[in-house]
Amino acid sequence: MAAAAAAAGVSAAETSPALLRVRLTAPDGQPLDLTRRHTLTARDLANDPLPLSVNFVEGGAEVTLGREPIALACRLAVPGFGEVYGYADNDGRGYDAPATIDFVAEAAKTRLRRVREAGAGAESEAGQAATPYESLAQGLHEGEKLVLSAARRRIARLPGPRKDFLFGGLAPGQNRGPKFERRFTAAFNFGAVSWYAWKNEQPESARIDYARMDQSLQWCWKRGITPKGYGYVYLIRGAMPEWLRAWPWEKVLAEYQRVVEQTARRYAGRLPFLEVINEAHDKANLAGYSHEQILELTRAACRAARRGAPEVRRLINHCCLWAEYARRPNLGNARRWSPFRYLSDCVAAGVEFERIGLQLYYPQQDLLEIERMLDRFKKFNRPLHISEMACNSAPGLDAASLRPKELVPGWHGSWSETMQADWVEAIYTLCYSKPEFEGAGWWDLADYGGHFWPHGGLLHQDFTPKESYRRLLSLKNAWGVV
Repeated sequence: MAAAAAAAGVSAAETSPALLRVRLTAPDGQPLDLTRRHTLTARDLANDPLPLSVNFVEGGAEVTLGREPIALACRLAVPGFGEVYGYADNDGRGYDAPATIDFVAEAAKTRLRRVREAGAGAESEAGQAATPYESLAQGLHEGEKLVLSAARRRIARLPGPRKDFLFGGLAPGQNRGPKFERRFTAAFNFGAVSWYAWKNEQPESARIDYARMDQSLQWCWKRGITPKGYGYVYLIRGAMPEWLRAWPWEKVLAEYQRVVEQTARRYAGRLPFLEVINEAHDKANLAGYSHEQILELTRAACRAARRGAPEVRRLINHCCLWAEYARRPNLGNARRWSPFRYLSDCVAAGVEFERIGLQLYYPQQDLLEIERMLDRFKKFNRPLHISEMACNSAPGLDAASLRPKELVPGWHGSWSETMQADWVEAIYTLCYSKPEFEGAGWWDLADYGGHFWPHGGLLHQDFTPKESYRRLLSLKNAWGVV
């Protein structure tokens, strides 16, 4: 290649890709371990991943620069704070020229600037430490204190308790007995119900079995729990039957419209919220549909829900808000959607919906970065729901959960019931303080086996409370919403 370039009168340097060389070191000065090193992600300045080439080398990585300035994110074990993503954005300008940078030092500088910006000119003590890791730890703690203090001030200025705020969770109460019912109704006024089941392809009239959804809804209605149901387009195994995946696109589109309209009509007037489509932002796309097809499916499903139930509030739900999966391109090297970019394209394509659902399984993002991410979605001028969230109450694997092989690093050290309770208090405080957020739901209430997140319940398996459950009740009591 160099010989060909020379023959054409072009130097090898001019044909080589522009590289940003990134030093990644641990607190002891040794190269960052491979697991954390491989979390390094190039992002645009709006905080969405870019599918740029990242070559991991001893001591760091080489990032091929693209046509726009980039920021970087990488997960670090920060002494004095915990396991967390750090961000480096070159004073907000991004990196757009070949250079060699020390990621931790750059992340400490970026954090200091973001803390100052969030504090609107308040004095900051961050950045005075001897080492980059110490400076980063100070900035992380200061940023979290800042956003929590601001949230508590907003709550103190509310004209009255937010009695209509939706404290929610998964509501399989018909199968759990009276002890579960007492715990659920004491904590929650909102329930995500069990959704229907797909059956055999024929006959058409019996493809959907509503028994489970009917039972869950009846349980909510009888106990004064506001329910959220499902439409439901979810393109993963277990939610999209194999026979449907084999159909041509046009037939699949028509079938989802039929089922969503049928479901909305079945519960019209009794189901205030309907989740119409879930994780369609290049995360749940088992059939490999194009962006244009996903947008058409989203638009058609939302219209079908409206035909079935004129008053229902239609919700589009999203996972993986930081979209780490999108650092790799789709087929054909096309850029993947983040949830934010998918929603932006939905609005541009004329998709009609009333609510936005955001999952928040992210204890490796600190509270300042969580607030920054949540606040991005205010742009869409629709009420926001935290549709699902959880964090651990104990370290180690949880064989009874749906993620039995996943070790979740601790937020501020090793997971414990107290640390889970601290996270619960912080997240509910942030969400309750923001008028744009209509509700926040925990997934699942108890570690009853088959629960989603490892050690993630607010109750133990026998439905006795963890510290996090008691903390949530205390919060609600302090806010006057019990």
